[in-house]
This record gives sequence, structure tokens and C-alpha cells, in this order.
Amino acid sequence: MITLYQFPFSHYCEKVRWALDYKGLPFTTKNLLPGLHLRVTRKLAPGSSVPILVDNERIIQDSTEIITFLEEKYSAQPLTPRDPQHANEAMEWEAYLDEEIGTTLRLWFYYYALPDRNCALNFLLDGAPWYGRPLFAVIYPKVRDAMIEFMDINAESASRAKARLESALDRLDAALEGNRFLVGDRFSRADLTACALLSPYCAPGKSDTEIASAFPAPVADLREAHKNRPFFNWVLDTYRQYREPKAVGRPE
Repeated sequence: MITLYQFPFSHYCEKVRWALDYKGLPFTTKNLLPGLHLRVTRKLAPGSSVPILVDNERIIQDSTEIITFLEEKYSAQPLTPRDPQHANEAMEWEAYLDEEIGTTLRLWFYYYALPDRNCALNFLLDGAPWYGRPLFAVIYPKVRDAMIEFMDINAESASRAKARLESALDRLDAALEGNRFLVGDRFSRADLTACALLSPYCAPGKSDTEIASAFPAPVADLREAHKNRPFFNWVLDTYRQYREPKAVGRPE
């Protein structure tokens, strides 16, 4: 039995959910609350972060490590190209995207979202256990402050994160010019990573009205300006073609 410890809202957790679904692997999710998750993660793995995957006796932390483990144990529907050069390219893309889109988008978004209590809670508590909202009504200020300190969120770091994000999106657009996939001629972990990490931003399946009400204004404005960029439409199209079935995992 595979169990995924996660934040439902996390784009890094979405990387793993997508990989599991793509491979057709049944799994159970354990949805954790930010801050309180430490009580669970510290018992399972050396780091504090999710996702953490438990597969019988194996415990793997970090989305990239988890996908590599799944590739080694479950060969069906491979996500790593068989050609060694293409495999290296896919792994290089994954590492780049994790840092230059995953980390930067998260920091920049939180800079605007965390000061807005309602916006932050709607995001952080999406899919959370039933007791999350009444509990966070009390502890949110401490959780917010801890997140700001842990991720070093401030005006300067947010500005740097936005610049790095924009640069990465430019590179993604350039790589997609004339190409359906980032590496070779088939869907790989590089494409999955890019699309999963951009999923909260591109928001497949959500209307513009939903986005406008859920996103902080600066984030919604930049998203609106990006809607006609190649990367944006590629993410939406890739979700339509490669992200089914969704949410195979069952929450406990």
C-alpha cells in the first residue's frame, strides 16, 4: 500500500500525485496542516517537508526522489526517457524547474497571500481535515509568522523571486517554440514537473472569476498578462491530455 503525506495545495505534492496517477498506482493520501505537519514528518523522515511517500517499508521524501523511486520500482508508464542523454536532460530540467519555478512562485505568492488572512486560509486549508479551519482561526498568526521566517519572505526576496520566475518562464517559452515536449518526442518527468509546479498559477479547470476571487491582486494581474503566453496554454493543454485520471488517491 502506498501512502502519500501531503499538503493538498502544494505544487510539489501535485508532482507526486500526477506521477502516481500517470502510472496507475493506487494510493492513499494523508492530508496534513501546515505547522502541525511537523509532528508527523519528523517521525517519518529527516526533513520537515512534504511530500513524503511510504511504500511498505520504504519512506521517501522530496518530489524528485519520490519520482525516481517510482521509476525504479514501477516500470509501467515510464516518465524518464530511456535514451541516456534525454534522461539527463529531463533530470536537469526537473532540477531547474523545482528551483526557478517551484520555489520562486511559492515565495512570491505567499508574500502577497499571507497578509490576507482569508485568502491564505482558503488556500492553506483546501482539502485539510475538518478541524483545520476552527484551529487555524486561533493559530494562523503563529503559522504565518513561522512560514515568513522559514522561507525568508520579505519585499526584497519577493522581488528577486518574481524576476527569477519571469526569467524561467521566458526560458520555458523558448524551449517550447516548435516543440510539444521539453525533452525528446514524448511526455516525461520534465513536462510533468513544469506543469505541476505551474498548476496553482495556470489553474486548469478554474474560471477567471474563481481566480480573481482567490488570488491576491498582483498575482491575478500577472496571471492575466500571461494568459496568452506559450507556456500558459501548454500547461492547460498538457493537463487535458496527460493528467487523467485525477485524484486517484483516497484521503484517510
